[in-house]
Amino acid sequence: MNNKTKIAIMLFSLPVLVACGSGDDTNTIKSNTTVTNPTPLVPVAPTPVTPVTPVTPVTPTPVTPVTPTPVASNLAVNGDFDDWDAVTGAPVGWNIDVKGGITVAKETIITKPATEAATKASASSAAITVITGSQGDTDFRQSIDVEAGKTYTLSMSFYHTEGFIKARVYLDTYTDEYSAPDLVNQWQELSADYTATETKSIEIGARFYDEPSFDNSEIVYFDDVKFEESTGTTVTPTPVTPTPVTPTTPIVPVDTTTYYKNAEGKEGFALKTALYDITKGHTAKTYGDLWTFMAANSLDKYSKYENDGSILDMYSENPSASDSYNYTPVTSQCGNYSGEGSCYNREHSFPKSWFNDASPMYTDIHHLFATDGYVNGKRSNYPYGEVGSATFTSTNGSKLGAAITTLGYTGTVFEPIDEFKGDFARAYFYMATRYQDIAGSWEANSDGANAVLDGSSDKVFENWVVVMLKRWSENDPVSQKEIDRNEAAYQFQGNRNPFINHPEYINKIWVD
Repeated sequence: MNNKTKIAIMLFSLPVLVACGSGDDTNTIKSNTTVTNPTPLVPVAPTPVTPVTPVTPVTPTPVTPVTPTPVASNLAVNGDFDDWDAVTGAPVGWNIDVKGGITVAKETIITKPATEAATKASASSAAITVITGSQGDTDFRQSIDVEAGKTYTLSMSFYHTEGFIKARVYLDTYTDEYSAPDLVNQWQELSADYTATETKSIEIGARFYDEPSFDNSEIVYFDDVKFEESTGTTVTPTPVTPTPVTPTTPIVPVDTTTYYKNAEGKEGFALKTALYDITKGHTAKTYGDLWTFMAANSLDKYSKYENDGSILDMYSENPSASDSYNYTPVTSQCGNYSGEGSCYNREHSFPKSWFNDASPMYTDIHHLFATDGYVNGKRSNYPYGEVGSATFTSTNGSKLGAAITTLGYTGTVFEPIDEFKGDFARAYFYMATRYQDIAGSWEANSDGANAVLDGSSDKVFENWVVVMLKRWSENDPVSQKEIDRNEAAYQFQGNRNPFINHPEYINKIWVD
């Protein structure tokens, strides 16, 4: 090939090369386009392609079927009182006391829950008319089978109409669960737990008690009775590790000057009467409300003790060493107990039998404390005192036994530890003051009441009791725990214990 031929071929090829370098691949390229001095093309290195990783097939996770939580079955027969015998007119399954202290009739207007009447035309409750003041003639029960090792909960609701009859839960025996008779024209629920130690038949139900002003005829409505097996419970309680409490901001002292203004300048029993006028007429709470108060205001949140948020129980708290057991608020409530450490309950430090289980004393928080159920049972309704020879000693050193010879009383007494003697003493002086209008009538209610009370409305206590309580109060001064609880009690029921705010009032009233 000669040089002219080579040049001709090169000139013919250049337009094609320039067209291939264009950034717009939509233009039409003509072969006769002439390019002058074309820019040499820089070869472009191809971008390496990263191989795609194959996708691993996903194996679906099998879905485990959800087993529904079984709903507790009500073992009580005719607990809603919807079934009535057409011949006798009695509620099916229930045994009316044969002694005739009550009559029972079907009620279709006042029922619980309130919406039931709208959804079930036959919904009804039991209208129980109490026609006697003899409480032994007022039982209303049914028999039911229980199995050894199982725990059950009995609940029921009452509706009071006049306020002079109260109901008591019966669960194989008479429990400490009472209705509040002064809560009229509203439903209130009571409950109690039961752990069966053997397989047998027990009775459940209620008994009715007359209150002052009972006129031998009053209607109480009874409904929504449930007896259900509890889940997740065991006969032997598991020790609970309390959750540590984050320190809270100290409570600012409350100025109570105005509250006690009408007591200023008074002494002797005139001062006591002034304090009675200040503290009387508080708002009576239900027995169930006490659980709520104790869960929030009976806690160990003090560096003097463990400060661990457990229930501060004056029958088990050990101020100088670790406690033998602890209770978690709410979850450790009694229940049944088989020994110390089983559960805590609501201790009437001023025994309820002394005032015949009457209201408002029955739920007055100023003398009610959260205490170990077993030790509470040991204390029973014995007077507080100082023990010479103990027949029982709790893990923190509280004792039951014969009184020391110098006490001035020779019977059985219960002695709390020194750390808390002042707490109980000031609670007693409160009871003598808040109820001075009726305390003079309590002496004959029991042997314990007779040993402690003198039948008067001013002094209230026997000499040996006054001397001992004054000594206890002086040796165990008011603590921050008492101050905090006293203020919480004021928020709860509307009155204070004067002898916590002003312990000096004790010697001004009960003069040596």
